[in-house]
Amino acid sequence: MSQQKKNNQAGFAVACWILIALVLLIIFLIKQDDIMRVLKDTGFFKHTIGKEPNFISQYEPKTPPEGTADELTIQIPLNTEPAVPTAPSTEVKTETEPPLSPKPAEKTAAGTPDSSADSAGTGTQPVEQSAQTERPADEPVQPAVLPTKLCFVTIDGDGSVSRREMTRNLPKNDSPLTAALNALLSGPDLSELEKGCMTLIPDGTRLLSAAVKNKVATLNFSEEFEYNRYGVEGYLGQLMQVVYTAAAFPTVESVQFLIEGQRKEYIGSEGVWIGTPLSSTSFK
Repeated sequence: MSQQKKNNQAGFAVACWILIALVLLIIFLIKQDDIMRVLKDTGFFKHTIGKEPNFISQYEPKTPPEGTADELTIQIPLNTEPAVPTAPSTEVKTETEPPLSPKPAEKTAAGTPDSSADSAGTGTQPVEQSAQTERPADEPVQPAVLPTKLCFVTIDGDGSVSRREMTRNLPKNDSPLTAALNALLSGPDLSELEKGCMTLIPDGTRLLSAAVKNKVATLNFSEEFEYNRYGVEGYLGQLMQVVYTAAAFPTVESVQFLIEGQRKEYIGSEGVWIGTPLSSTSFK
């Protein structure tokens, strides 16, 4: 009985030594590089037995490859503020409006695009959409107009000539006085004719130039303006039409007439005076 007990104790001791040897072997295998490096760096065998074994002198420490877990670095964006997803655009594009450009990605303090704005919320990049709606048919653009007074005449039953001022909408331009005088030279339109308007300005008369200085409009007409088949009444009527049409502008108070660039004292064989500027008071 005592012999069996001794055998059991001896077997248990052997098992413990085997277990300790296995643990030491595992530790050696795991820490082999560290142990070999320490033995080589400290010269342990040189100090104890006077000679360093070949497996120690030939040992070279292993260099871990690049990109291993020991050298793994994590870059954390400086901008930790949660990005707010951009709502899809519902603005309707028109022909006069430039197309919407995509919003550039926000940059972090380091100057690199912040990818957190793209992956906010569900982790997917929001797609900007435009509302697809039917565009109405393009309406023609109405040109800007300027209400302009034109002076025509009417013939009474007794043959007397009366002034008749009409307002016509003319296209706006940089020379409203010239536009008004050219409209006057073209004569009354259909609606004005229906109201009894007529003109005493000779047919074919052309405006060669127009200039305003110190509220005096210098108007240069072609030679047709010099001949009127209606006599004195016709000359007075054509001069009155021009003066009243020009004086409707606040920058004009009187008109100096020129014929083919020349200043003349009289117009027509009847001798109607045009040597000095004429105003609206000249015909009252």
